[in-house]
Amino acid sequence: MPDKQKIYISLPGKKNGLIGKNTLWLGKDHLLSIHSTGFSEHYRRFYYDDIQAIITRKTATGKICNIVLSVLGGSFMLAFALTSGILSGFYGVLAGLVIFFLLINWLLGPTCVCHVRTAVQTERLTSLDRLRTARKAINLLKPMIEQVQGALVSET
Repeated sequence: MPDKQKIYISLPGKKNGLIGKNTLWLGKDHLLSIHSTGFSEHYRRFYYDDIQAIITRKTATGKICNIVLSVLGGSFMLAFALTSGILSGFYGVLAGLVIFFLLINWLLGPTCVCHVRTAVQTERLTSLDRLRTARKAINLLKPMIEQVQGALVSET
């Protein structure tokens, strides 16, 4: 039986939302973006020789979430301290949950928006919503693009 060669390599970053899941895959000559729901899948191919730019912009979404979660957690901790009995335990559990989600959001790092630009379109890569993940994916994607287009030379 012949060895099966992998056609696609998964890129870091998976965005699971209410509507579906978004993933990115490296192909031999293209980047594949997949949006899948329970019932359908949408595929977008971006050929390496067509890609003009990959644009990453840091957003304030992560900081805003951290501020909201901090205020909410502080409010629940204050309510925990000022009440007694079962209600105090309820507020304590809520404060713990909110602080847990705050810690996770903080550990995931800053948020970003990432787009791929071709001559025809600019498409958002929704699976790359954290800066660290986007940088990892771009570092894997860059050699593939340079192999087809050639390396960029700086003007002096």
